Amino acid sequence: MARPSNRLTAVKVRSSQAPGYYADGGGLYLQVSPTGSKSWVFRYQRHGKRRELGIGGLLTTPLATARALAEGMRRDLGEGREPVGRREAARTAAAGRMTFDQCCDAYISAHRHGWRNPKHGDQWASTLSTYASPHFGAADVASVDTAAILRALEPIWTTKTETGSRVRGRIERVLGWATTRGYRTGENPARWRGHLEHLIAKPSKIAPVQHFRAMPFADLPEFFRAIRDTPAGRALRYTILTASRTGEVTGMDMREVREDVWTIPADRMKAGREHRVPLTAEAAALLPEAGRPFAMSENAMLYLVQRPAPKGYGLPYTVHGFRSSFRDWAAENGWAGDVVEMALAHTIKDKTEAAYRRGDLLDRRRQLMRAWADFLTKP
Repeated sequence: MARPSNRLTAVKVRSSQAPGYYADGGGLYLQVSPTGSKSWVFRYQRHGKRRELGIGGLLTTPLATARALAEGMRRDLGEGREPVGRREAARTAAAGRMTFDQCCDAYISAHRHGWRNPKHGDQWASTLSTYASPHFGAADVASVDTAAILRALEPIWTTKTETGSRVRGRIERVLGWATTRGYRTGENPARWRGHLEHLIAKPSKIAPVQHFRAMPFADLPEFFRAIRDTPAGRALRYTILTASRTGEVTGMDMREVREDVWTIPADRMKAGREHRVPLTAEAAALLPEAGRPFAMSENAMLYLVQRPAPKGYGLPYTVHGFRSSFRDWAAENGWAGDVVEMALAHTIKDKTEAAYRRGDLLDRRRQLMRAWADFLTKP
């Protein structure tokens, strides 16, 4: 005759206070200690010996969970295995789990030193905690599926398209890290190609790419001479004269200048390589003897260009666009493309060409920047 099971109720479990064992059936018992703490044990007999295994405390293991674990142990006994194996397997599996938020922290920690800008780690943490964590941050990373990804992306996909696209990419990388580390298996539910592209609209269809607007180079000398002698104005002049990026200028330190060459360290360059800039007399005249000459917000020059008078010039251009103006001017005046690309610190996409190019064409670029300065400053 089979022993009755499921004898206990939730009320009985809570109300049992006297020390001892309370049988639920099938080898499962609620144990109440002399101090009043409660836990689950599984009693069984194997090879003529009685044994007892702890399953877990009542606070962390409710009645339904204890019954499920006991059922698994009975199955092990029926198949000739020691039930301790199932218990240890459950503990090992629990120890190997990580939540999505934990994986985010681990991914950022692993990659932080490889990012050129220290702010990238903070940006990753901020976007993921804002847009992903509320939906599945506390969930086991192995359980994050397509439905969870869509819950995070759909509210922002059409209203904050660029942010949504960035969040998707970061989720994909975190899940890829988790898969490689063995915390999840299967396809990445955040991948775009062949998956999410069939479920949500292409970002460029919602928010077309906005390219940097550039001032026609023929208009640039008049504008250049009209730039006021303010901190932002001097920074803007220097940026235009050197055809540099905003962040390269605002992060500049005078220790990077030797004679007439400004050497920008690799960690402040987009391509991750050191870049030398030949300085004309006009550019050098804007620099102090020491310190950080253009330490200001990266938007200070942009505001100067776009804000209406008297605070700005009210122009529909960006600071980055002046690099395009420089390139157009150089092309119109017959300068070799490789010299211009080197001046702009662009990466050579052709691997064969990159392998054979050893120098940085500094002397030829010095001639180029001299001609550019003459164009800007001489009527």
